Amino acid sequence: MDKLEKIIFYIFIFCAPFQTRIIIKTWYAASSVFNEWTSAFFYGTDILIVLLLVFGVRRIFLFLKNPRIVDFILAGFILTVLLSVFAAENKALAFYRLVKILEFTGLYYYIASSFNLVFNLSDALKAVFFSGIFQGVIAFLQAIFQQSLGLKFLGESILQTNFQGVAIVAAAGTKFLRAYGTLPHPNVLAAWLFLAIFSFYFWYLYEKQKRPTSVPLVVYPLLLFSFFFTFSRVMVGLWLLGLILRLIFVFIKRKKYRLGLIFRKQLLFLIIVTVVSVLTFSFFYWPQVKSRLTVNFDELAVSERIFYNEIAGKMAFSEPLLGVGAGNFVWHILKAVDLDKPYLYQPAHNIYLLIASENGLPSLVLFLLFLVALSCIFVKKTGLATLHYLSLFIVFVSILAAGLFDHFLWSIQQGQILLWVLLGLIYGLAVKLNSKPRSLPDSV
Repeated sequence: MDKLEKIIFYIFIFCAPFQTRIIIKTWYAASSVFNEWTSAFFYGTDILIVLLLVFGVRRIFLFLKNPRIVDFILAGFILTVLLSVFAAENKALAFYRLVKILEFTGLYYYIASSFNLVFNLSDALKAVFFSGIFQGVIAFLQAIFQQSLGLKFLGESILQTNFQGVAIVAAAGTKFLRAYGTLPHPNVLAAWLFLAIFSFYFWYLYEKQKRPTSVPLVVYPLLLFSFFFTFSRVMVGLWLLGLILRLIFVFIKRKKYRLGLIFRKQLLFLIIVTVVSVLTFSFFYWPQVKSRLTVNFDELAVSERIFYNEIAGKMAFSEPLLGVGAGNFVWHILKAVDLDKPYLYQPAHNIYLLIASENGLPSLVLFLLFLVALSCIFVKKTGLATLHYLSLFIVFVSILAAGLFDHFLWSIQQGQILLWVLLGLIYGLAVKLNSKPRSLPDSV
């Protein structure tokens, strides 16, 4: 049974980006047009989450036997979500959203309680790495052929540059399809590949072993090209900023982190491969890269974000205690605002404003306190004493920062899995350590 649970866990991590699902129910507001955000789904990954919760239920209860302040804050947040259901106009949709939050809270505690028992950090990140390679191949081929590959059974969207609502880059008089993988949007794929690239860094740099050069010469450029093919400004920007921060810390704290000869050689080789990959991609796709380097407030992607966020802010202050109801943001704008195209009815592109508008300002405060408390526990327990702890914390903060510019961490299955698995990993790694920081986990 232990082996079976481990197998299911690693299958779940690998399959997390798959969008395979069935529609349970669709609620129609102002028209009979299907809307993603006013519908309930059952995903293939939901089956795996339920199986993991069944395996880990006893472990979760033991983990919560002596609750910490962060657990009480999270419980308070869930209570605000529950209360917002009663304030919702569409209570069925709000209840579905409550169930999803409870599901991912369970996943969060499963990850935290199972750390170094069912899985270790190294193997979990390797599963992400292999999943990233799989998604990277699909994304690369989508970008090369400029269409979907027919992987509908994995949840791949039907993609053509002339389809309405499909993400493209308009440059030099042409439309270039942004890579999706098997995920619902290029930005979500970018977040998953962002984590996969970090997983590669962990394997190549932080395990203190000499690695073959074939992997960074073949697999790493593939991951980078696929990552760049998403043309996600936010995630690529956070990746670049994270690299700069790591290099600064390595230089400033080189005595603290005791950089070995193998590490320095591998780091230099990695920097060279990264620079060459960036320059090569920019050379072949410069018109598209150039169009994404500039931000115009008249651009649809920017104006949409401002529009949705303004609505979310108004909702939050008009219903400050309980919000408009869990999952009811799009339901409200469907009934109140007349937009030209059905796909324009989307959640606010900021998860913090989205939480405030749907669940109320107290809910947002509790969620932010939860994130701060979790960060403090991690920093206190690890002391950021090794580069892999520092790097993991940069990834954690980067993902939270991405929530300022998009909604997928709160509204899309794959984004929610990424967020809550990372939250659980941060919590589990911190509480399983002694007060005195140590180097790599024993399992590594």
